[in-house]
Amino acid sequence: MTRPMFISERSDEQAEMFAKLLPKDVYTLLRLFENYRGIDLPQGWQDLLQVYHSVFEDPDKRPKTSWRPDRLRKALDKAQELGLIELQRNHYWMITPEGLKARKAETVRRMKG
Repeated sequence: MTRPMFISERSDEQAEMFAKLLPKDVYTLLRLFENYRGIDLPQGWQDLLQVYHSVFEDPDKRPKTSWRPDRLRKALDKAQELGLIELQRNHYWMITPEGLKARKAETVRRMKG
């Protein structure tokens, strides 16, 4: 029999998750849900495959290469495993509230150096 998770246990789990660095591809994936106006939108497979360009890795390069499908699949799987994104009924992924918190925490961590 499984016992219910209490609020303090969940917050401890979340604090532990935010203390860890997110993998680079997962962090980039979380950033792709936000459009140029700062609004998070659902994204489909083709949207995510086409949107990510090498400019996120090297700002000196012009956008010319997209995700490889296997690289995107690994990032999606890892983000889903961590509960940062979820697949919706219409076959679009959406960032979760935990994903928003993780993206914000990782952005702050990276800005601090």
